[in-house]
Amino acid sequence: MKAQMQKGFTLIELMIVVAIIGILAAVALPAYQDYTVRAKVSEGMIAASSLKIGVTDVFADNGIAGVTAYSAVVAADQPNLVTDLITAVAVDAGNGTISITMGGIPQLGGTNVLAFVPEINGAAIADNNSTGSITWDCGSATTTIIDKFLPANCR
Repeated sequence: MKAQMQKGFTLIELMIVVAIIGILAAVALPAYQDYTVRAKVSEGMIAASSLKIGVTDVFADNGIAGVTAYSAVVAADQPNLVTDLITAVAVDAGNGTISITMGGIPQLGGTNVLAFVPEINGAAIADNNSTGSITWDCGSATTTIIDKFLPANCR
C-alpha cells in the first residue's frame, strides 16, 4: 500500500512568508507616503505653470512695469486661484517670483512655500537684464518645502 503524501505548507514556511511581507511593507510604506505628498505638492507646480506664462508674457511686453501690473491682477484674483491644497498665490512685483503656499498637507508642517524665481542668464529678470530666455528656479532659498517632498526638477 502506498503512503499518501500530504500537500501544503508547514507552519514555519507560512511564518517566514508573513515575516518577509512585513519587512517589505515596513520599507514600502514610508516611501509611498512621501510619494503621495510629492503628488500633492505637484498641484502647486501645475498652478504655477500658467502663472509662469503670464509673467513671461508681461515681462516681454512691458518689462518690470508689466510684472508689477500682473502681480496686482494675481493678488485680486485669489478666490479663483486657491484650492484645497493651495492656500495662497503671489507674484512678486519687483522680480516676478511666483510663490505658491501649500496647505492641507500635514506632512509639510510650517514649511509650505513653493517658489519659482525667473532668471535670465543666471541673474534676476530686470529691465536691464531682458535679453535671453527666462528660466525658472524652483529649488532656490525662497522655496521652503523639504527637498524630499519637492518634484524631481526642483531638488
